[in-house]
Amino acid sequence: MRALIARISNTQIVIQEAFNYWDIRAILDVLNPLLLKHGYNPVFFFEGTPILGQGGFSVIIKLSKELSSSDRGFVKRMLQSNGLRVIEEDAK
Repeated sequence: MRALIARISNTQIVIQEAFNYWDIRAILDVLNPLLLKHGYNPVFFFEGTPILGQGGFSVIIKLSKELSSSDRGFVKRMLQSNGLRVIEEDAK
């Protein structure tokens, strides 16, 4: 898996630069149960192309409520431990 980028904001998480569907699925298999367990009810939007130089696949995960600071920190650490470069947006 190449270096993916995750952008975390209060109400959404964006995973970018995936070379293929399996890169994204590996992350979502870990992230989705966490979000559901904590009542965030994620909605997923997939976009992109696997063509090199075009940005790859990405997924936008819209959340039904704002991430708490503890959940946001946990999501950040989980994504980093899976090799993603995390960019925090609108951090409190």
